[in-house]
Amino acid sequence: MSALPSSSPSAADRESRAWKRRLLRAMVGKALAYFAERETMQIKMVRDHLLDIADGKLSLSQAQNVRSAAVMLDRRAEAFKRGYQEAMQATLDEEITAALPEAETPGYRRIASVDELDGMSLSLIDVSEVDRILLLDRVSQRFNTHYDASLLPLTQRIGALLGQEAQSVASNPFRPQVFVRAFMTAWEKGGFDDQATEDLINSLEPEHGIDLAPLYADLLATLAHAGVAAQAGHRIKKSVGGSSFAPLGEGESPMSQRAALEPAPAEQPRSAWGALAPAGRSIASHARQFLQRLGLGSQQGELTSSRMGLSDTSEHPVFEAADPQLMGYLGDLQAGAVASPDYQYVEGQNPADHNVLRQMRDREEIRRAPELDRGTVDALAEVFDFVFADQAIPMQMKVVIGRLQIPVLKAAMIDRDFFLSADHPARKLVDTLASASIAWVPEKGENDPLYVRIESTVKRVLTEFEDDLALFSELLLEFSEFLFETEQQAQQQIEPAAVQERDKESLDAALAHADEVVHARISALPATLPLAPFLTPFLTTQWREVIAHAWLDAETSPGHWEAALATMDLLIWSTQPKTHSDERKKLVGVLPDLVRSLNAGLDSINWTGDERATFTRRLIATHMLAIRMNQPTPEDSKAAALEASASQEAIEALDQRRAGKLAGQADEYDAMAQSMTRGTWFDFAREDGGTHRCRLSWVSPMRTRLLFTNRDGFDAFVRSEREVAALLREGRLAMIDQVPIVSRAIDKLMAGGPESEMAVIV
Repeated sequence: MSALPSSSPSAADRESRAWKRRLLRAMVGKALAYFAERETMQIKMVRDHLLDIADGKLSLSQAQNVRSAAVMLDRRAEAFKRGYQEAMQATLDEEITAALPEAETPGYRRIASVDELDGMSLSLIDVSEVDRILLLDRVSQRFNTHYDASLLPLTQRIGALLGQEAQSVASNPFRPQVFVRAFMTAWEKGGFDDQATEDLINSLEPEHGIDLAPLYADLLATLAHAGVAAQAGHRIKKSVGGSSFAPLGEGESPMSQRAALEPAPAEQPRSAWGALAPAGRSIASHARQFLQRLGLGSQQGELTSSRMGLSDTSEHPVFEAADPQLMGYLGDLQAGAVASPDYQYVEGQNPADHNVLRQMRDREEIRRAPELDRGTVDALAEVFDFVFADQAIPMQMKVVIGRLQIPVLKAAMIDRDFFLSADHPARKLVDTLASASIAWVPEKGENDPLYVRIESTVKRVLTEFEDDLALFSELLLEFSEFLFETEQQAQQQIEPAAVQERDKESLDAALAHADEVVHARISALPATLPLAPFLTPFLTTQWREVIAHAWLDAETSPGHWEAALATMDLLIWSTQPKTHSDERKKLVGVLPDLVRSLNAGLDSINWTGDERATFTRRLIATHMLAIRMNQPTPEDSKAAALEASASQEAIEALDQRRAGKLAGQADEYDAMAQSMTRGTWFDFAREDGGTHRCRLSWVSPMRTRLLFTNRDGFDAFVRSEREVAALLREGRLAMIDQVPIVSRAIDKLMAGGPESEMAVIV
């Protein structure tokens, strides 16, 4: 650990970069020591918390992930500790280098925070990296809030040490995000369970980990002891739900600055939005232009905000309130929709006929509304057109969800973030209902609990929503609880099949291991003492299975494993020629134990019948000849040829199993099968010509088995990754898009050109 710099440095020393670096290095040493002393306790606290929340209200996939993470942290704790220490050292080194870079040190890549992404083009950052940054920021905010009282004074002193005018937690090398990032890096680089990474990191809570307050107090005391004075600074704190832009017409925004460079319109528009679409343009073009003016765009490959859900970190204008007269008109429409029978689906009817937003845009109440409100109507009409066109949503469900158009339009006008943020309450409810609806099949009927729950949720919105968006959040919570309870019931149905398939996978792994052991034993035999041909099929088939079961029981009954290997070695030796009398005496002495061990092993795998009797007779004959003869006996040429052929076939089968390679070159379908995650929905074309909607409900730990079921956990069938790839290749298995439907609609709208309009020309 670095020695602390002098406790009474001169003013010149305090301005020295070397002195500052030594001080920071000493603080790094304290941080590393603090975590090293508590690493066992930290892992235990995290593991216990994972087991607690696994029994809570999590989805099936999340529960499986956190259980997997808990098991990994238990079984491979030492490996994780080593990785965590290395990641902590590397992460803190990066932070110190960033705070006080060496003049000769070239630039390096450091993971940014969400705050540091402000003003950066998302097109320059890999999508997975953005997801990682957002995950780290989301989790770190909990720790920042929890340790605010001790983190703020430390941040201020470090800012004074580094000469920063504006002091931000993002510039504190010892902020919680650094430790969370090290934890995540250790997990990722250790290869523990990539599928569980997001749910593991999301589970980290300051209340269920080691207390950082004593560390921050110690680091603060170190700075004070070194003579670094506390200095009030301007703390940068991200606003929640607000905007740094002035309302339109008050100051300049980037949008208004760009507008200043463009030719002035011939006629001053009624608002800052201007005329959104010249006559003759399609509604889709009108809506796209409106969304672009909201700040949403995908030019030059930049990801849309709807896909990324960055409304809490990206700035946008503060919009004017919705027109009161229009809101009153919409309220009347909503009241009339409650009792309207028009929402009922009629066989053969086009669901798009229920797009009332498209129909109402020609009404006088809409025409005289402000451009911002008219743009909202058009954009939302495009969104619901996309809902009505989605092939995965059953027709009846489209009509039910379509009844939300008017209340959702009101919600989008009350909070204009609807198109900018995936966390908008009304948008989240639409996304969740649409996602859940794909699990319903018409054969279930309208009395099915899922159909009833979706319909009742929609009715409550129609009857209860006025202007309080909290209703959408309340209904979303209730609906999510319903889905969770349904998921738990399905899990009870899935669990027996999952246990059975997990056992089969473990046995397959054990058999593969047994193949390697048998192959090694056979390959190690000298050329002068080859394996008796009649033993090859036995060792590569029956005794392979005995070895596999012994390997599975190695933890609970370690003696079985050693006994199975010893029996195999003794069996091989016993069938080799015995030309010396002492070898024959030894054989006579070991035969009783050998026979007992062989019979016990074969009984354990239930090998009975004529095949076992034939093998036993052949083995006895070999032993008798070995005992009585002092030199190898001449072989029966016909029997020897048959045994040699069977031996060669057994070796070829063993080599083929050991190779275990896919036939041909892996293609994109193999990649799709390898990347599938639990909870994904599919349409499966049966051999009888029908279609079955199913979801991937369980994936075995080694991904050799994928279990598909219906919503309730029934109609289960299992396929390997290779078989799934073949089904995808043949078109018999079609994956249903899992991206939230509003995001997909907005992305399609923003990416579309004149040739791909979703609407007809006005």
